[in-house]
Amino acid sequence: MKNISLIVLLFTISSTLYSQKDSSSSKITYFPKSIGEKNWKVLVSLDARRSFYDRTFVKVNGLRLGATFRGVHNFGNGFYWLNKSAVFKDVLDDKPDQNLENPEIHYTLGYTSIFYERVFIKTRWWEVDFPLHLAAGRVTGTYKDTAGVQLPFADRPFSAIIPSGQAKFYPFTWLSVRGSFGYRLVFNTVPEVKETFRTVFFGYGLSLNPVELYKSVFKKKKKSETENEQVE
Repeated sequence: MKNISLIVLLFTISSTLYSQKDSSSSKITYFPKSIGEKNWKVLVSLDARRSFYDRTFVKVNGLRLGATFRGVHNFGNGFYWLNKSAVFKDVLDDKPDQNLENPEIHYTLGYTSIFYERVFIKTRWWEVDFPLHLAAGRVTGTYKDTAGVQLPFADRPFSAIIPSGQAKFYPFTWLSVRGSFGYRLVFNTVPEVKETFRTVFFGYGLSLNPVELYKSVFKKKKKSETENEQVE
């Protein structure tokens, strides 16, 4: 909730700033060939993803590291993990010692991916992209026995194709607030893993461009020093 509140606050402030700008700055460009003067930029972003399964809220946190080419091609590696184990009230057929009065199955998950995304729509303030992730990871599962002990029952690798669409809002040139919606297609694994994690998800996060941040701070400092010299 704290993360969502922060994003809502940034969105509200940024929308207010946007409403005060000249409408000419919101010109829409479809499939732009290039954005900005630099060919290469560093990409660092947080990527939280959320989905539901069997009325359980599944929280996946993530970090993306990569590069941006000409401002329109983003690619790199993603690293994702469950915020905490996902708990389900399922019964396993082949576990006679499982606690059937209060069954608990715990899943943990982690995966890495390579991703590519292309900017489809661009304005000064908004951007719409279509990312595609190719992922590989591992799911582990435990069940609660009659003594209340969590015993392992699954340790499975999996592969996934994860297409999605996302929108970004840029309150500053070096910071974007992102929302996304997609589908996690899981394969090369056992049926219970497919059923649990092959699902629709929504996501949100922040993207930071450290080079643009440095330039922004440095230019402001240099401009302030120049103005002070002129006053003196």
